Amino acid sequence: MGEIKEPEMMNGESENENKKEWFSVFDKFSVEKRKSEEAFDKISKDYGSENRFFHNIKHVETLLKFFNQRKDSIRDYDSMRLAAWFHDAVYDTEAANNEEQSAIYARRMLKELGIPEDVVVKVEKLILATFKHENADNDNDCSIFLDGDLSILGGDDAVYDAYAKSIWQEYSRIASREYYKQRRKQVLENFLKRERIYFTNEMFKKFEDKARKNIEREIKSLE
Repeated sequence: MGEIKEPEMMNGESENENKKEWFSVFDKFSVEKRKSEEAFDKISKDYGSENRFFHNIKHVETLLKFFNQRKDSIRDYDSMRLAAWFHDAVYDTEAANNEEQSAIYARRMLKELGIPEDVVVKVEKLILATFKHENADNDNDCSIFLDGDLSILGGDDAVYDAYAKSIWQEYSRIASREYYKQRRKQVLENFLKRERIYFTNEMFKKFEDKARKNIEREIKSLE
């Protein structure tokens, strides 16, 4: 299960790699360097909030790596990369519409940067699909995107436990432990009720069983 893990804490080297990744997308759309630099600084600041223990730049890096490893199976690679950057741009543990707000954030910034409307629409669609983690159109790119977003569920025990701890850290400032346990269990139990957690056959075959075992183990720890 070693394939699924979050990268190490962001440092100067990884920041440079992130910039290269960011600019490699926007250069394709002939975005002025100064504008794309300003946009990168803004979104990096958003992901760098001290209250983000999981939904931070490391999670974006993980998604980008996940997509890169499956590049040949992705139809619209650039839109997928952009959606990875923007899908958690807005993350407020006290709000219930983070996905919608992130999609709005993405549209506003991408339009300001002159990204074509069809790309913006695809990015919005991918971001909004993470609200319920449903792929209504059975779109292959969306399946890969959602599987990447939930890939951590199929990680090794230590990786999953660190993830579970980081989610609690994000909510601990606004919720009591008992209330969190109740709500977290509901979320996890809903995943177990699904016929499949992962949409692509690759992820289903490799990590479905492990993801379910991890979820069951966390639920037990919350009782």
